Amino acid sequence: MAKEKSINELKDLRAQLEIEVNETQAELATRTYEVNLENTQNANAILKQIDKSYQWNIKNAAFIINLHDSIVDQKKINAIATEKTPVILLNSIQLNTLYTVLTNITGTGIESARTFTRLLTNVGAQISNALKQTADDNKIVQEKHVALAELDVAIDKASKPTLETEAL
Repeated sequence: MAKEKSINELKDLRAQLEIEVNETQAELATRTYEVNLENTQNANAILKQIDKSYQWNIKNAAFIINLHDSIVDQKKINAIATEKTPVILLNSIQLNTLYTVLTNITGTGIESARTFTRLLTNVGAQISNALKQTADDNKIVQEKHVALAELDVAIDKASKPTLETEAL
């Protein structure tokens, strides 16, 4: 039978795990994810779709501006880089905003639909892969939160006095 941990051992484990969770969350808040747009034309097409075809509202305007400015900045960095690349780096919020924008674009005309469909075909898989990475990263934090909750229950249980019954 395994020896149960003391309340102090449980509290120490919880404090250590809480530090890990906070460090992981801080690291994830600044992590960027690569999205290979395959070429500059796709970056330009995304920027055009954001500017001309996406209907923003007060709840998401700042996110849309941040995404647009980030893509523009990445294009500038890529243009002056020695090794040219169509890869842009987005944080998890920008990545989710890009997904939301691209899945909520509206337009008119067959050529506009054809251009947009080509764009999604070219970059959709890369965006999905980056979103999967963010989901995997978030799952790690979620698992640590579950472990914290389990420790809280164990600490609570260990804190309560137990009544021992005498054998008759």
